[in-house]
Amino acid sequence: MKSFRKSPHSSAWQAERAALLHRACNSIQMRINHGERNRKAFRRVAKYLTGRAFKCDPNRRLVLAESTLRSHFRKWKRGGEVPAAFKLNYYVRRPSIPAPVFVRFAEFCASQPLPSVKAAWEKFCRRGGSFGRGQHAGKRLKISYNQLRYNFPAADFYLMQTEIRARAESEIKQAQLLSKIIAEIRERLPDRPLRRRVKRETDFQI
Repeated sequence: MKSFRKSPHSSAWQAERAALLHRACNSIQMRINHGERNRKAFRRVAKYLTGRAFKCDPNRRLVLAESTLRSHFRKWKRGGEVPAAFKLNYYVRRPSIPAPVFVRFAEFCASQPLPSVKAAWEKFCRRGGSFGRGQHAGKRLKISYNQLRYNFPAADFYLMQTEIRARAESEIKQAQLLSKIIAEIRERLPDRPLRRRVKRETDFQI
């Protein structure tokens, strides 16, 4: 039996979506009550709200066609004209990829300069090795690049690469500084200490 869990990020955008749809339906009802034709009311409200970004998730936008809004309006009426009428049961499948795979990938990315997430993943997969259930030593890793992007944010990869470049630049600057200091020392001091000359006394004995 497949296991499912509720997405930790779903409740926030669902609540905001329900509030927006409730607001839209209230606006439609008010326009109709003031004598506006149904079609015009639905069209104007749909045009006003469609494409609006969610505050809790700016990458997600509300999509409202006129026909879709009509369906939401009927659901709102049946549900008691409250935001709860738009409650969704949004579940996502529990990921089957083991965490150690991406832990190893994170360590791999933090250990060397790499040009891109895709290039890093291809190089990582070519290494072979044991990566959990269904994987055998010496064989390529059977996880798609799309699965990687879904579970491993590209921003994390580029943060690590930025730190690697910063360390490399710091090491170069440190080496240059050390070379400069050594050169200045050699200009001031000889490689070997000068031998002191001892003045010999004249011996007048016969």
